[in-house]
Amino acid sequence: MLSALFLAPLSGAGHGTIGPAASRGASRSQIFFQINLARGVNIWNLSDIVNLLSSCSAAQQPKERAVTMPLDIVTTHNSDTYEHHRLDDCSLFTERGKVRRVPIDALLSKPDLTPTGEVIQEIVTPKRLDGYSALINAASGELLDTRPIGKSYNLVPHDLLFAKQADMLWDSELPTDNVKVIDRLYDGGLKAHRTVLFDDLASDVGKNGDRVQCRMDIFNSVDMSWAFQIFSGAYRDLCRNTLVFGGEKAYHQKRRHTRNLAPEAVINKATLGLNVWQNNRDQMRLWSGSTMSRDDFANVLAGTICKKKTEAAQAGQGSQVNETLMNRLLHGFQQERAELGNTMWAGYNALTDWSTHTDKGWTNGAGQEFVGQKKTAQTHNVQRQRMDMVRSVLTSPAWSSFERVAA
Repeated sequence: MLSALFLAPLSGAGHGTIGPAASRGASRSQIFFQINLARGVNIWNLSDIVNLLSSCSAAQQPKERAVTMPLDIVTTHNSDTYEHHRLDDCSLFTERGKVRRVPIDALLSKPDLTPTGEVIQEIVTPKRLDGYSALINAASGELLDTRPIGKSYNLVPHDLLFAKQADMLWDSELPTDNVKVIDRLYDGGLKAHRTVLFDDLASDVGKNGDRVQCRMDIFNSVDMSWAFQIFSGAYRDLCRNTLVFGGEKAYHQKRRHTRNLAPEAVINKATLGLNVWQNNRDQMRLWSGSTMSRDDFANVLAGTICKKKTEAAQAGQGSQVNETLMNRLLHGFQQERAELGNTMWAGYNALTDWSTHTDKGWTNGAGQEFVGQKKTAQTHNVQRQRMDMVRSVLTSPAWSSFERVAA
């Protein structure tokens, strides 16, 4: 029968005696799950262990450690907020939200008996739960109070995410010398939200020409509670259900933490969207207000970059289109239109995503995985070729015909 069930950091490997002394001075680099079983009882299956682990993750927490933080942190009952003016200042996330995976072991124990049936000691055997990980704050060593995450979950640590965003913004054409950054951590570091306000970048929105500051917002979580979500545009406020207030979105995307989540690609598109907003605002508004369905987009592709030029195709025999390329671009359109609607703007972003992120893989509706460019290909050459192809679509009569409908 089950006699004990708890989380405990444990030192040593192989065998040991169960009891209070077993966890003294232990390293926190691994989180062990201990189950005491009487002799002859079957070991629980993995799903039982994971379910119990989810309900017991707070049973034993390591002691809190003092951390040095900026003086202007504002703490509420479940969140920390830090306002500053440096894109590379990720101190809130590195010191309070530096989340990493750690392995989980199930400690399976049974009594070691004498020939007469007397218990000598409990024999403990660790069993690695290969498909699941616990989460710790690597800065403090604290175990986070959350259920285990599976190996297919694409963990995006907050500190690495926003450091990468800072690099990408610096490399962009956006003005980054005069920004205001608002960082927020929720639920002990499980969820994060960063807002970047560009003080040198504003836009007139609405019929009355209301002047609104441009901004970019990213939402992220490490515990499966939030999808990865990004907004860019000129607006005064927003909420996670995709609404913005007092302005307009230039770009918005929401992605689950699956294997093919590429945060850099989404950040890049949000950055480009803000650039287009500032430099080609009329074009962006025209495309975002122009209706284009999936079938419309497919017809444009069939007449441009997906059209086969083989002898058989020109003779009307066999497939007339490059189906592999068509499927990839339609997959991108499906992702974009989920947030941008059936618009030319969704089609444009699907095209630019394909041309820019050439090594990005994707998974179709049947679960079949596809890779990006060939491993032997040179990325800069592939990007140049694809950008030329995208340019041919955007200047084609098939594409511009939808603009005339919207005009």
